[in-house]
Amino acid sequence: MNATRARWIISLIVLILMGNCSGEEGAKSGATVWGSRGKQPGRFGTPRAILARQGAVYVIDRTGRVQKFDEEGTFLLQWTLEKIDNGAPTGIAVDAAGDVWIPDTHNSRILHYHSDGTFVSSFGEYGKEPGKFIFPTDIAIGDKGELFIAEYGEIDRIQVFTPEGHYLRGWGEYGSGEGQFNRAMGIVKAKDGQLYIADSVNSRVVVCSQAGEFLRQFGHKGSAKGEMSFPYGIDADEEGNIYVCEYGNNRLQKFSPAGQSLGTWGRLGDAVGELAQPWGVTVDNGKVFAADSKNHRIQVISVKDFH
Repeated sequence: MNATRARWIISLIVLILMGNCSGEEGAKSGATVWGSRGKQPGRFGTPRAILARQGAVYVIDRTGRVQKFDEEGTFLLQWTLEKIDNGAPTGIAVDAAGDVWIPDTHNSRILHYHSDGTFVSSFGEYGKEPGKFIFPTDIAIGDKGELFIAEYGEIDRIQVFTPEGHYLRGWGEYGSGEGQFNRAMGIVKAKDGQLYIADSVNSRVVVCSQAGEFLRQFGHKGSAKGEMSFPYGIDADEEGNIYVCEYGNNRLQKFSPAGQSLGTWGRLGDAVGELAQPWGVTVDNGKVFAADSKNHRIQVISVKDFH
């Protein structure tokens, strides 16, 4: 084979590979992909909990690792949770000081870390009584630094604690009526100061005041815009819009604070721009990050990519 023909073949191979890379597919789908399946830094084993705040993105997967990235996807550091034999956490929160709060779902407790992974403290134990937990799923930080903790199990409720772990109050019970929950999976405090709760089995979002007053709810079972199927993750942008990760519909959906659907993104599949059993969603600085759990990756889009 002469040198000219060899160079032509090499160039053709490079072009083919470039055409199949995730960056090209991402340009067509409006998405950028981080990672793939694996236990190495920057890879994931079924990512479930995700949160973007203060220029950092935290991801927890079923290997029990907490990985920290910048918003461009550069790996920064990781740490492994102490106890993961019962299962991995489903939520994560970051307070105004940048500290990380993790509901250790299957160990019935709350974990507190500094942003570099240094362990600070924990509180909680198994139980149905006020101040105890069955399966804590997610945390929202209140106006005064309180921890609003969603929980399901033998009792479905929201409990409120000081950062030191002192119980303040709680509300909610199992059911499908107003102010009731059936597996509350995600919770976020939005721009309006209200709490938006992903009530997953009821396929809706429940809105409460920080005092625990039921305000409204939106969504019901289905796959059309405005409908939901097993909403797991939830977050809010700087304008107050609400983003819901639908595990059952394999998509993300964007809502106004009043509950009007502003569009969806994603469908079932493993190509870039497709999702498989997505578990979490978060938004920061105009970017939306999805924990594409069964595809073992993170996908990143713009807040403008919903249609």
